[in-house]
Amino acid sequence: MITIKESGIEQYREFFGSYRTAFTDRCAESVARSGRALFAYLDGAAAGYLLTSKDNSTEFLLYAFTLPELRGKGVMQALVREAAETSEGEFGTAFSDGHEFAPELMHIMEKLAFERGRSKYIFRCCGDDLWDRWDSFMEKKGRKSCETLRRQGYSTVTLADASEELLEQYRQTPYNEYANPLNHQHLILPGAEITKDVSVMCTLNGKLAAYVFAYMPDRYSAIFKTLSSSAALQGGAAILLPLCDSFARVRERGCTQFVFSMDGVGDHANSFRNKVLSNVISKTSKRLSYIYPKKEAAL
Repeated sequence: MITIKESGIEQYREFFGSYRTAFTDRCAESVARSGRALFAYLDGAAAGYLLTSKDNSTEFLLYAFTLPELRGKGVMQALVREAAETSEGEFGTAFSDGHEFAPELMHIMEKLAFERGRSKYIFRCCGDDLWDRWDSFMEKKGRKSCETLRRQGYSTVTLADASEELLEQYRQTPYNEYANPLNHQHLILPGAEITKDVSVMCTLNGKLAAYVFAYMPDRYSAIFKTLSSSAALQGGAAILLPLCDSFARVRERGCTQFVFSMDGVGDHANSFRNKVLSNVISKTSKRLSYIYPKKEAAL
């Protein structure tokens, strides 16, 4: 028999200490700030756990784990069902289609009537020749394009140095982090993980033209979470300027691998990917999102 109990995060360390990683420890820290820890017991013995994080009215599944010898017995499904059904608002999650357990997770989400959300495309860039490939692109086209943009009046500023007026322009964009409930790290809010001195905003005549927001979870990696041009400039080259500036900043820090997260890859995004990211992409995958419908209030 499987039973689920909500408890303090210390049980994660007590029962599953031998399976801890740097990533699961970061998830546990998020739970301590704002989230829940659910623990599954199979016939009275600890069998698995699930960690969540809350963001406004949405709760996110950060990480879930079942002991290897107990997999296939319904533990994970019981954990996800309990978390979704006891959430005070919407409950969602996202994972890569390249994840080891992606087929099993998709089966669980569909069985529990989760709704499929918009997918994000993940582009990984790594390898010993990463910077050689980027330098080759810059030499052939990138540097000249950036110089042209600057002559046209485009300029850049880091998120750390951006004025309140510029930040407010960002808040008003239709697809910003505030408008998308499935983004885990909200920008310019307490506890944000965005690295502000490597995230760059691009302006033209004082107006927001494009932005590239990134964070560095460790010394050697950079995750480019948001890349966007204003609606009036989509299809242009404005995004290249803040991207190149951001690349230069993470390079100075010794970064050797990037991850790009792009939402709803369409004509403009595909053009940017083909013209720019194709020079550094090593691997492509898709991040699948699911949301459990918010419960209707009782009459």
